[in-house]
Amino acid sequence: MAQRIPQTVIDEVRQKTNIVDLIGQYTQLVKRGKEWNGSCPFHEDRRPSLFVDEKKQVFHCFSCGRSGTIFSFLMEKENLTYPAAIESLAQAAGITLDPRYQSQAESPREQRFTAIYQLYSAAQRLYQHILLNTTAGEQALAYLHEQRGVDDELIRQYGIGFVPGDNVLLSYAKEQELSPQLQNDSNLFLTNEAGQSRDRFANRIVWPIANASGQVVGFSGRALDAKNPIKYMNSPESEFFNKGQLLYNFDQVKNNIRQASTAMILEGFMDVMSVNMLDPAIGVATMGTALTSDHVRQIKRLAKKVLLVYDGDQAGQNAAKRSITLIDQEAPEIEVGVIVLPDNLDPDEMRLQRGLPALQNSLQQGVLTPVEFLVSAARTGRNLSNQAQYLDFLKEVMVILKQASPVEQDIQLSRLSEEFGTDKGALQQQLATTTIPKIRQETQGSGLIPPPHIPVEPDLNAYLPGSSLSRIELAERGLIMAMIKSPAMMSYVKSQAGFAFVHSDYQLIMMLIEVYQQNVGSEFDLAKFMDFIQKPALNQKIMAIEREFGDLAVERDAVQDYLRVVMREAPYEHKVNELTQAIRLAKQQHDDSKLIQLSTELINLKRQMQQDRR
Repeated sequence: MAQRIPQTVIDEVRQKTNIVDLIGQYTQLVKRGKEWNGSCPFHEDRRPSLFVDEKKQVFHCFSCGRSGTIFSFLMEKENLTYPAAIESLAQAAGITLDPRYQSQAESPREQRFTAIYQLYSAAQRLYQHILLNTTAGEQALAYLHEQRGVDDELIRQYGIGFVPGDNVLLSYAKEQELSPQLQNDSNLFLTNEAGQSRDRFANRIVWPIANASGQVVGFSGRALDAKNPIKYMNSPESEFFNKGQLLYNFDQVKNNIRQASTAMILEGFMDVMSVNMLDPAIGVATMGTALTSDHVRQIKRLAKKVLLVYDGDQAGQNAAKRSITLIDQEAPEIEVGVIVLPDNLDPDEMRLQRGLPALQNSLQQGVLTPVEFLVSAARTGRNLSNQAQYLDFLKEVMVILKQASPVEQDIQLSRLSEEFGTDKGALQQQLATTTIPKIRQETQGSGLIPPPHIPVEPDLNAYLPGSSLSRIELAERGLIMAMIKSPAMMSYVKSQAGFAFVHSDYQLIMMLIEVYQQNVGSEFDLAKFMDFIQKPALNQKIMAIEREFGDLAVERDAVQDYLRVVMREAPYEHKVNELTQAIRLAKQQHDDSKLIQLSTELINLKRQMQQDRR
């Protein structure tokens, strides 16, 4: 059996491989100061945004966000495993590997994940066989055929299955002599207090969830029994199943998205299946969570346009607003369109009730610009025949239009003038005197941002000049760098009673730093640490932290300041956010007494925060 490649060999390969020479084979690099600059070979990069640090042997693209080392670059560019990338670069550097280390040996962690993935693949095949070919799956199959309009071909295409209540997967695991530890790690089983296990998704129709490579890493199950209080159940979060990083069906349509340069983001799995009956199939969905930065980064590598197709209810409108803002922050170069289907139908309902041609027509003809959508959404909950509510509506619309192009401003003002009989000149004058609330200017740049219903004071999570990060996240990054440079500082921070990072990524990085210091050594090497992590999203953060704080000395006073911000200001931020949301709700409900009470609480809270800062 092949053995894991020793760290000494990996270090030798790194020392004998110049990252500039390696990346220079894929894109032209030019020396700019201490770094090399060129067009990123992972995406269409009109403005060269790739920077390579020859001394530290790392790279970073400021456009797509990719960061890494010689190994991660080759892994992604040539679709290699970590051991295979090491072998390839060793051969190029003239290093002969001991045969014991070859054949792409897997680490214990990789072996564990491989076993879990094999179990997931087997489970998917078993569940689909039960649905299509056994009496146990007849009821579920009839439901999919008759009520959801899904035929056997679609079932096979999307890997849909059914899990009976007789613990069929548990029996399979025992027949295969899979270890209890593997069964537990897989999250495919539930264990009661008596230590008895059962299939997690029993009596549910299941949709497999795959990562971008097509490997099944989780399931989403719908209860077949209508009386079951838990209608939907997803696999729990784990090292290999992260809803904030996974997009349903992305593995199947990523090539279509690349060719069409367009992605369609929906809310439900059945919605994805319905829109992908049309050509081109470019639909993906988030899984019970809001669109995240990781989602946007995956999409922007392939698409120049994103179509948001959310439900027409208030929750769907809010999700669309958040997504518009997030895409503008993470990928301002992407064109955004918003589709709201008629009568608040979702795509699957429209397909079933009105047919595919009607769905196709609505998807093609119903695309709104973000400005159109936000202006339309501003009507929600308002009686615009009431003068006070109409004027309130106009205030919100003017903030939206203030950030729009002159053409869209003119179009929308003309529509408002025609619909409500308001003089267009008066509307233009109000737009000219409208200012964007300060928090929007400081935190969101020049992009289109859905305005709040009431003006708010700058959040305590105030962004610093020239940075898109909050005081709290900057403090967290400063602490991370201090712990990287000093194991003693790691011990000091961990000794603080009640300390925890606000952002979970930094909590995970802290744990990885500690493991790195214990296993590799206290002397920090950026490239070695990034290879140790092998998590692209975390490596991007590590790279950013190093660029911001890498040249600063570790000082106890600075660490104390960072701790104060994280431990004392973060609770304020949480309370401010709660009050801000409550104020918006009170405004929507026209509850003036509640609005006054909450606004007073918010002002007092921020005054207290300012006093504590002094």
